[in-house]
Amino acid sequence: MVAPGAEMNVTALRRALMTVALLAGVVDARAQSLPTDIGDGMSFGSLGADYGPPDYYIVQPGDTLWEISNRFLGNPYYWPRLWSINEYITNPHWIYPGNRVVFRLGSVVEPPHIDLDGVRTDGATVDPVDIVTAEAACGPNIRFTDTREARTYVANGFLADRGDVDVYGTVAKARPLGTQLALRDLLYLEVNDPEAYSCGDVVSVFRQTRKRVRHPTERGARYGDLYEVVAEATVVHRHGDYLTAVVRRSWSEAERGDLVGPQVPVNVQVEVGPPRGELEGTIVERVHTEMYLMGSGETVFVDRGRADGVRVGNSFWVVEQRDEAIDTKAEDDDLPWSVVGRLVVVRVDEYSSTAVVTDADRALAVGMRVRQKVE
Repeated sequence: MVAPGAEMNVTALRRALMTVALLAGVVDARAQSLPTDIGDGMSFGSLGADYGPPDYYIVQPGDTLWEISNRFLGNPYYWPRLWSINEYITNPHWIYPGNRVVFRLGSVVEPPHIDLDGVRTDGATVDPVDIVTAEAACGPNIRFTDTREARTYVANGFLADRGDVDVYGTVAKARPLGTQLALRDLLYLEVNDPEAYSCGDVVSVFRQTRKRVRHPTERGARYGDLYEVVAEATVVHRHGDYLTAVVRRSWSEAERGDLVGPQVPVNVQVEVGPPRGELEGTIVERVHTEMYLMGSGETVFVDRGRADGVRVGNSFWVVEQRDEAIDTKAEDDDLPWSVVGRLVVVRVDEYSSTAVVTDADRALAVGMRVRQKVE
């Protein structure tokens, strides 16, 4: 004979045991064999109170995860657990009458979780969500590992000592009224030896934008002056001391007084892949200095060149060691590396390389470090 109150104690004990199994993600084999048919799903029925959470429950007006946790698990303070094991519930208050809350008891292999599907009160259909549990990838914070077929990148800048730059002359005058010269405009070039040029010859138009580029962190390391290639022009006529040329390509506005020299390759076709190697370095300069921050597509310069084994097509990850909310002035060398961008080398000099930023998940800056290996 069962003592008075014993039935209630057994029921409470069963509910507590099922709650512990749900929270731990492990269900006893006997619990898995319990009945799960609860009729219409709108209440516990005759089995809900005795056997713990049902397979599903239809949300009713006024329901919250607090109330559902209290009714099914016997403790309203378990609602954060119900919310946390279902990541796509962005707000614990955003459940609507008609939603079906599906309970799936956990096991050693599959952790417990709940699903939401149904119709919102405003009449909008909510598509059922199928969640696939995947294990987190282990290892450093690496991204941008894909390989892309060869494509054309624009690198309209170069570093060089002033004495090493081959200058033919200048854009002395031009036909257009405005000061900014662009595609198909007529230029009058004043060069050293006009008779050395023929119709169809191509020249580059460029300007010096910064003198004496220095390493941002290493004293004494210099990389010459920074030049920006703004246009290419085709010679169409020679008259006295002037060459007449037409702008055939333009990457920025040309101006009277710009320098003229041999054609500098600007459009470079190269394949991009994940970095391979052991090199590391620093971004020492960029072409577009009028913009404070750099992003994908911009031309930059790295302090590693031919002498270090760099070749066209090599790639680097842009990395940092930083808590962005705290380490606003300096990086923390004790933190692991995080990849924030990738760049590919398109031109190589002896001690520096020209590269194009192919990927960036945030703004990059001169002085950021680059690596081919992240551990």
